[in-house]
Amino acid sequence: MMIIEDFIRTSYPLYTIEEFRIAFKMAVQGKLDCSTEHYEKFSPKFIGQVMAAYTKKAIEVRKMIKPILSPIEPPKLSDEDIVSFTQKEWLQSPKNDFNRVFNADKVFAILLRQGKLKFEPSEMLQIVRMVREDNLLKLNKLYGQDAKEFSKRIKDDNFIDSQCKKLALVKYFENLSG
Repeated sequence: MMIIEDFIRTSYPLYTIEEFRIAFKMAVQGKLDCSTEHYEKFSPKFIGQVMAAYTKKAIEVRKMIKPILSPIEPPKLSDEDIVSFTQKEWLQSPKNDFNRVFNADKVFAILLRQGKLKFEPSEMLQIVRMVREDNLLKLNKLYGQDAKEFSKRIKDDNFIDSQCKKLALVKYFENLSG
């Protein structure tokens, strides 16, 4: 489930939850050019097939979706608000997976710019080693297509970089609270 959640967040960040509902409804109704057979396995591949077919019709659908009457201005958050929110989310979570740290790239950049994150080369190597060990443990728990897809992801330097930032943030947050 974690891989599916990550796949959706990273592959389809511009789609709303409502659009996902519409896409799957259209697929089941036969209105999209894709198979709805998932053989009792709701995988990233299946989601990707539905969303690829939906993408071709997304512009039409977006015109039909009830528009928001007046644009809502998102709240302006300070760097401290962003860091505080992410820290609070982590500290109140079950703390069983550092990959669930929210908005890690932005928070990492903020703390680095503020000079609050400083690492010795040995600390950086330890973080990379811990990420690789965690990935191997996860990979050994996966089977079939999920294992194959995760195996590809852990070879991607950007993915590893993101994971290292998340783990570094966890260590930083834990040191502040402990």
